[in-house]
Parts: sequence; structure tokens; C-alpha cells
Amino acid sequence: MLTIDGKRVCETLAEVVDPRRAALAVIDIENSGMWDEGPDRAILERVKQLTLAARDAGVPVFFFYNFRGPGLRNFSAAYLRALINLGHPAEDLQSRFEPAADRMRVHPRLEPAPEDVVIPKDRGSAFKGTDFDLLLRTLQRETVIVTGCSTDWCVEATAWDGNGLDYYLVMVSDCLRSPRPDGHRAALRQFRAIGLDLTTAAELQQLWELATPAP
Repeated sequence: MLTIDGKRVCETLAEVVDPRRAALAVIDIENSGMWDEGPDRAILERVKQLTLAARDAGVPVFFFYNFRGPGLRNFSAAYLRALINLGHPAEDLQSRFEPAADRMRVHPRLEPAPEDVVIPKDRGSAFKGTDFDLLLRTLQRETVIVTGCSTDWCVEATAWDGNGLDYYLVMVSDCLRSPRPDGHRAALRQFRAIGLDLTTAAELQQLWELATPAP
């Protein structure tokens, strides 16, 4: 640790992700068929292994999903406009989010444990309109380790808000995905540009193993 102006500042990644300091956030890996095969399935499996490692190390795990319904009640006109600009036809939005439609949930293969926290959210950022910040401060957690979807939307919004709330942010690069490859790469560049830490699932698990005393 460094001491700067009387503040204790993490100097290494190992210090930033110390199990006594960190929490793991899984953003919007939901019960969609997109996670059932190919590269997305591989990301889901890495995230699942990371949640198991987090629990073993004593790191709290938070799961987030986009609350949908009933209907379009929690979608503002501006939010709907953004979805249309992204290529979602207005008529599809009407049918996809009709009151009887299934609501999104955390993907069942991730199997949240009783001690995990599952938080629905209405907007992109995991901090916006949720108790995430309150819960982190209650647990005395200074670091948010971020995985999930989409790198250039909900993940990036979470990173910006977390950075503004003075959390250490660690982005697990091989546990992030976006349907927009250019946006994914641009978001990773942006994370580096604003001074966030990037790591991989393997490196993170290794750091947790070294930090966790043997039984």
C-alpha cells in the first residue's frame, strides 16, 4: 500500500482485489438462449467458475438483471427512443414486453447461492436506482470486480458510476461480452483510458488463491 496525503492507496492489483476489500458483480447474464452455445456459453462458464471462486475466498457476489414488466411500465420515452436507435423495431418492443411476457431473470446455470445478492435494475448501471452502493458500504467493500453484459452499455455505465462513487473498479476482460464487437473493444480501451484495472478470470482466481489461507 502507498500513503498519499494521509490516504492508504492500493499499489498492486493483488491489493485491489483482496477478498477482504472486493465484491464481484455479474451484470445482466440473463435467462436468454444466447448463452447456450459458442463464445457466449464459454463466457457464462468462466463467470460461473469465478462466482464459485469468489464464494470460496469470502468475496460477496452480486447478480443483476434488467427488470422487465409488466409491459413497458418502467421504460421512459427517452429510453424507448434509445432502443429504437439501436435497431429495435417499435412493434417488436410492444410485443416483446407485453404484460404477459416472461420477465428476465439471472441465467439459471449461474445458480445464485443463498448468500448471494440478486438485484433487479431498471436502467443500465447497477448503481442507478438500486441499493448496490448502500450494500457495498455496509459490507465495507471498496472494490467492485465487474463481469457480464453488455461491455459497451450496462457494464460501461456501471463502471462510470462506480468510478464516480470512489470505488476501485476491476474489469474482467474475458468475462465481458457485447453483441457489438466494435463497441466491446472501444469500451475496453475506455476502461484503460480512465485508469481502471483490467484482469482475466485466471489471474483473478490465482490472486484470490494466494490471498486465502490454506485450511
